[in-house]
Amino acid sequence: MTVFEFLLALYAIVAGLGVSLLVTSVGQLIEARDRVRLYWVHSCWLALTFVGHVVSWFTIWRFHEHSPWTVLQALLLLCVPILLYLISHLAVPELEDGRPHDMREYYYRHGRWMQGLLLAVLVSGTAAQLFIEGRPDLTGAGGVRAAAAVMLLPGMVSRRPAVHATQAALLVLIMLYAVSYVARPIG
Repeated sequence: MTVFEFLLALYAIVAGLGVSLLVTSVGQLIEARDRVRLYWVHSCWLALTFVGHVVSWFTIWRFHEHSPWTVLQALLLLCVPILLYLISHLAVPELEDGRPHDMREYYYRHGRWMQGLLLAVLVSGTAAQLFIEGRPDLTGAGGVRAAAAVMLLPGMVSRRPAVHATQAALLVLIMLYAVSYVARPIG
């Protein structure tokens, strides 16, 4: 087993836990639908988090020929699924309490944390790429990360619903572009 295969396995475990947590949470939203008031911006964040997990897992393939690995490179790479896991944890409240839940209120209570964590994902991914490849990423993936980072900043400082609605729409467009980028053959 190569070091990359070892890291890929560890990455997949953490990312799998995050996806599992997110899917379980969405299942709980469906089960509790009679007492949950959905909010479209929050729903966009659920989609962004899921796609973030999948896209990040596929994009690490670019490092499959890298050798040797340093602990710093491995840590930066593994920060991405760990931070995405934390976003997955914050994405949906515990719904087993039998109370009604307003996802708009929940989103605005946790939105800054989710956005800050996503910004940390982007910074960590960019730093990992820089430390692993030794050069900045000027491809589509680097542009997607930069555009998403710029889109996150207004939502981190403002609680205005219009800012978050615009931000969510723009982030979904960036997400759709990222999905088309990842739809290309691997390798």
